[in-house]
Amino acid sequence: MGLSTTAQPHREGAAWRVLQQWLIITGVLVFALFVAHQYRALEALVAGDRTRMTLVIAAIFVVTWCYAGLRSAWLSREAARFDAIMIGARNGDTLAVANDGGLRVGARRVPDSAGAHYLAALLHIRNTRSAEAPEALVDVLGERLSGPHEFGWFIVNGLIKLGLLGTVIGFIVMLATVDSATSFDVAAVQQLLVGMSQGMRVALYTTLAGLATSMVLSLHYLLLDRAADRLQARIVTFAQQRHLG
Repeated sequence: MGLSTTAQPHREGAAWRVLQQWLIITGVLVFALFVAHQYRALEALVAGDRTRMTLVIAAIFVVTWCYAGLRSAWLSREAARFDAIMIGARNGDTLAVANDGGLRVGARRVPDSAGAHYLAALLHIRNTRSAEAPEALVDVLGERLSGPHEFGWFIVNGLIKLGLLGTVIGFIVMLATVDSATSFDVAAVQQLLVGMSQGMRVALYTTLAGLATSMVLSLHYLLLDRAADRLQARIVTFAQQRHLG
């Protein structure tokens, strides 16, 4: 991860950008679901999947999407708290380690955050002349900011695999229908086509659900990773400019 040469405070409201992006995407998804419901596409999707794999994919997506919203709010709060630290430092307040090991800016004990813990740890190393390497703290900071996102990327890959599993199940249903055919008169062929179409619907609908949900999740988790990287770069660069590490 490359670090910028200057650490600039966000403009007003920019700290909450990743949460705003999550809210915007959520609004678009709700509108898309409303339109799909108006055209009865959702009903056709559920009715066409006898395995109910699409419902499983949808449930996993909703839970993971809510988790992404929580991570968006957390990262936005972290950015806002770090902006408060930067503003205090630029106003002439000194950074110091509080009695409880947290960070103090001037006479004020700032709320706990990943940035505050990182800066307090650097100050502790400098004040005590500890042999601990400041570079290791950067890895700890990165883990705190973006480590939990690995759960989201695991679910993204899992949704794709569930969609492919539904595809395999759908083809198995098709082949089972063909294998069960004992005659090829008109009635039997019609029944065969109905069974094959049911298997094809399972294959296509589950693939569609898996790909669509994984694409939406991967988009926002990419935004989360970029927000975490930018915040980490700003924190580390600020510490370098203050000669803390």
